[in-house]
Amino acid sequence: MKRALYFAMPLAVAIVIAWGAFSSVPPIPKLFEQQDKVEHLLAFGALSFWLLAALGPRRTVLAACLSVGAAVGLELVQHVLIPSRSGSLADLSASLMGIVGALVFVIGVRHVIRNRSAFAAG
Repeated sequence: MKRALYFAMPLAVAIVIAWGAFSSVPPIPKLFEQQDKVEHLLAFGALSFWLLAALGPRRTVLAACLSVGAAVGLELVQHVLIPSRSGSLADLSASLMGIVGALVFVIGVRHVIRNRSAFAAG
């Protein structure tokens, strides 16, 4: 049951990302220039974080590949299939920065926890 909850979170984040990306009008009001880049960074950072949590430390590369695939796929679908939206390299770059940020954060936290456990045991 606990593992199912871990998979529910990345699925929920992916649904929210798809809803926002495929809406004809962006659902978040624009407050400042380039706000969409911040949204991409945060959304794909969250997706990566929850994929890393769900898949565990042995599947970090899989989580990263799924996140990158989702980011690239999103921009391609927007560019090719949705007339009211357009994919962009700047949006993709922001998404990739969010993915890398989540990876660095999670790997760093895992490293600290592992070393803290080794220090306490030794």
